[in-house]
Amino acid sequence: MLDRTPEFILFDLDGTMIDSVGDLADAANEVLASMDCGARTDAEIRMFVGNGVRSLLDRCLSGSMEGGASAAVIELAVQRFRPLYLARCTNRTTLLPHVRETLEALRHRSIRVAVLTNKPEAPTRRILTHFACSELLDGVVGGDTLDVRKPDPRVVQEAFRRCGVAADCNAWLVGDSSTDALTAARANITSIIVRGGYNHGQPVEEIEPTPDAIIPDIRALLELLVG
Repeated sequence: MLDRTPEFILFDLDGTMIDSVGDLADAANEVLASMDCGARTDAEIRMFVGNGVRSLLDRCLSGSMEGGASAAVIELAVQRFRPLYLARCTNRTTLLPHVRETLEALRHRSIRVAVLTNKPEAPTRRILTHFACSELLDGVVGGDTLDVRKPDPRVVQEAFRRCGVAADCNAWLVGDSSTDALTAARANITSIIVRGGYNHGQPVEEIEPTPDAIIPDIRALLELLVG
């Protein structure tokens, strides 16, 4: 599947382009304090990230990957979390190494690029603007853009639509987790997994379905391009 250069590349955000754990932890802990719950460490937040805001807060409230808080409690936490996180989403977040130069190289090669994330669209756009990446992208699909999120393949289809690319084009999804690999498989596109992300603390070698390629860092993506 890697025998030709893609026409379109979709990037996950958290753990792939940015390290956002610090700001997520600060906002989550403010919510937890308001609900008389104990704080979570950055390490715990890193483990819990990856399936959207509701899953993150359910895990924070329950202290486990399985979650277990009631729907009403989760909804209250989400409503408190959204404005807190939006206000501070660039305080401790960092752009991961080589991201911008990789995006610039892809634009130079006329490859269309979008961000496909389960993070809500408003903080996603604020973060991308903060790191001067917005002008290097053709589109953004967030976790609240549609009424579904990754791994539902409809978010991939929405990214295709927003960026004006053909549904049958050669596309790659670059991410850091099993959610990204599963999204790519369901959308019938190539999956590239970058080491060093979150993936709930599990080794990338254990990701299922097996990705089409595993790379050491995002810059190595350029070495996969043909021609």
